[in-house]
Amino acid sequence: MNLLDSKIKPGHSLEIVGFSGDPALRERLIEMGLRIGITLTILGRAPFGGPLLIRFKNSFLALRNEEALCAQVKQA
Repeated sequence: MNLLDSKIKPGHSLEIVGFSGDPALRERLIEMGLRIGITLTILGRAPFGGPLLIRFKNSFLALRNEEALCAQVKQA
């Protein structure tokens, strides 16, 4: 499943298990600090389909839909 899966709600903790899609977007996620095995928490979503806000380690990120689709996750 990816970060935009409808089953994922704010407060859920997820583990990154891989990346898919556009290689440039995958590289961007890795540069932002997302790695396979990292646990992240979904904080919420901006209104009207805006960015997804996540927290991992001591960082906060707002991911666009295209970026969020690239991260493959499982329940932590």
